[in-house]
Amino acid sequence: MKGTDHVFSLEPIGMRKLVRDLRRVHLALGNGIKKFYESEKPGIMKMRKKIVAAKNLPKGHIVRKQDIALKSPGDGTSPIHFEKLIGKKLNRVVKKDQTIQQEFII
Repeated sequence: MKGTDHVFSLEPIGMRKLVRDLRRVHLALGNGIKKFYESEKPGIMKMRKKIVAAKNLPKGHIVRKQDIALKSPGDGTSPIHFEKLIGKKLNRVVKKDQTIQQEFII
């Protein structure tokens, strides 16, 4: 019997498949913990960013936002630490495009 909802109604076999697939959804969603495979590491490093000096910075310089740039590859200090560097004093000379490491600040 055709009605207004017959176009998107399911036969018993279709309903079984729908229920089966809905029960599998939790497997597709995973446990919520993000991790990556070893094979992904090269691409991740290539695309991640690190904190570098935007220009040559002298020893004793107080780091400002305009002194910092973010560049690939991500093999240095993570941009997560960007705000921690602002207002800090450098204990050594940092050349343009050199990674600014935590041990470079006082």
